Amino acid sequence: MGITRRQFVQGLALTAAGAPLVSLAAYPDRPVTIVVPLAAGGVTDIVARYVANQLGSVWTSPIVVENRPGAGGGVGAEHVAKAKPDGYTLIMGTVSSHAINASLYDNLRYDNIRDFDPISLVASGPNLLVVHPSVPVSTTGELIAYLKAHPGRLSYGSAGIGTSTHVLAELFQMKTGTEMTHVPYKGSSAMMTDLIAGRVQLAFDNMPTALAQVRAGTLKPIAVSSAERWADEPKIPTLSETIPGFVATSWQGLFAPAGTPPQALDALSAEVQKILKSPAAVARFRDLGTNAAGMPRAEFAEFVRSETRRWAEVVKASGAKAG
Repeated sequence: MGITRRQFVQGLALTAAGAPLVSLAAYPDRPVTIVVPLAAGGVTDIVARYVANQLGSVWTSPIVVENRPGAGGGVGAEHVAKAKPDGYTLIMGTVSSHAINASLYDNLRYDNIRDFDPISLVASGPNLLVVHPSVPVSTTGELIAYLKAHPGRLSYGSAGIGTSTHVLAELFQMKTGTEMTHVPYKGSSAMMTDLIAGRVQLAFDNMPTALAQVRAGTLKPIAVSSAERWADEPKIPTLSETIPGFVATSWQGLFAPAGTPPQALDALSAEVQKILKSPAAVARFRDLGTNAAGMPRAEFAEFVRSETRRWAEVVKASGAKAG
């Protein structure tokens, strides 16, 4: 059963000591917008629309998904950071917008910790290293050998500067002593179109979009970035089997602008976690190549701080910078 209007009225009316009172109108009494800071068609867009649809089935007010791509999720994140903290503008943040960007950009116009209130982790899954069929390799070891023999010859696509698909490739080069040419796009869909056509030769793409192309036979799988093999595709090895310690996951989580009443945040978090624990959500996300991953607010806040520290070390070691 979903959250009642009475519960949300109470949540929005009660605020922390000294905070201004929030309207007593039933929440939500108008459309709620979930900003996706990346282009349509990628994993973040897919999971955001799933959550929006499920919330829409509980609430009478519509849930609108709005794509605001750019700067590795920074454009959308900046927009939401400056939005009114009333519960009507949220963001499906990513490891890029809410962890990597903090160290990758020198002039970031938002603070991923200070400017947002975490609601819940939504999804977490590995990236999948895939290559165009024309590339004469089938394993991580063969790819490393080819890159060392032909430095700079292969181009890798990413969903944009600062995205996990970019930083993972930089980390790969750093750990293997190889060299590739980076071609950033404004989202995974545009990158995938060129990868299938052979205009770029490889990518460390999010599992859902990359796995779909592997299953369609248009791309060759090389390895996943998780600690263990993906259960639904056990023949695909992990990167860590060849490069010890190479483990990384991409994630998506729901945030509100800082200052949103905590009772409303708690209510939103509880509703989202109910959605993610449902068998339908678990199966749907698993089919996409990611995991439904609800997480309490306090735990999610600490997770974001930990991820920010972790990726800062990676960015520093790789020398990657943007803007």
